[in-house]
Amino acid sequence: MRPSERVTDPAAVGVRQPLPVRQARRSNTHACLDHVRERNRGRLFGLVLHQVGELLIIAGLMTGMFTAWLYWGQSPLPSSAQVRVNQQIRQAWQHKGIPVPGGAIALVRIPVLGKTWQYPLYEGVSLRVLGKGLGHYRGTAGPGQPGNFAWAGHRSSMTGFEPLADLPGAIGRGDRIIVDTASAEYVYTVAATKYTTPDDTTVLHPDQGRHANPKPGLITVTTCTPRYGSSGRFIVFGSLTKTTSTTSQGATK
Repeated sequence: MRPSERVTDPAAVGVRQPLPVRQARRSNTHACLDHVRERNRGRLFGLVLHQVGELLIIAGLMTGMFTAWLYWGQSPLPSSAQVRVNQQIRQAWQHKGIPVPGGAIALVRIPVLGKTWQYPLYEGVSLRVLGKGLGHYRGTAGPGQPGNFAWAGHRSSMTGFEPLADLPGAIGRGDRIIVDTASAEYVYTVAATKYTTPDDTTVLHPDQGRHANPKPGLITVTTCTPRYGSSGRFIVFGSLTKTTSTTSQGATK
């Protein structure tokens, strides 16, 4: 075949192809791109689902461990560190001039909550105070005084400090609340308990809001209810039944 008669592919020499051919190739290209996009979109969706699934599993495990920690990892009984603080408070009372740790005004014991149950009582009921001990309501009577000696404590907290966790189901009429100070031991006997609302401040009145005689000395204990909530309050009412001087070791009442 002579050179002048050689047949050449138009596409190979840059000759513009007919319109139908260009459209067919463009359609094939778009189809391929759509397929790649769809495949990538599916991979991305699968990756997102995988990550979300892993996060949900981790969240479930953490929630389960936190719940187990709340129920089984905590105890209303004092820790070894708390026991040392209690001992330091008593030592400060015995040796004048030694600062009382945290400015504690008393040590409270509730035998029905356990033989080793004992916590310090501080002034005020702020979260900071209740995070380290029991809190005395300012403006109410002090330990052993006529009037209403009122204080509060946690049943649960994020730190795990929950001295009154078992109070509602454990305490009842006739049980004792023992309050130790630098000079005396005061024994209060429980007269009644009740559930009320958070805004019920009548329980802090001198007569406990129930026409009790404040002269002998009353005690009111408040804590949140339910245990892992604060929609209500559990209240313990009592009255002073015995006072023993720790300096003379003689019963004075």
